[in-house]
Amino acid sequence: MVRILDTGVQPDRSSRDAIVKNADGTVDIYFGPSAPNGKPKSNWIQTLPGKGWFSYFRLYGPTQAYFDRSWVLPDIEPFVSN
Repeated sequence: MVRILDTGVQPDRSSRDAIVKNADGTVDIYFGPSAPNGKPKSNWIQTLPGKGWFSYFRLYGPTQAYFDRSWVLPDIEPFVSN
């Protein structure tokens, strides 16, 4: 049986959500037990200490850049909130 942890926060983000974009059109998504200070809460996905988690990325309607590999999904990078 698979159980989804109920954290009270939606466990995913989508282009249909009210995600805050950066000035250059990119999006930062934050994973952690609490929302990072000074960052949009809409871009945060809650994790639980001591519980495993994973990320996945779905791409619908990829363009040529995906197929010729000129577009690459960047790695997840650590962010330390103040």
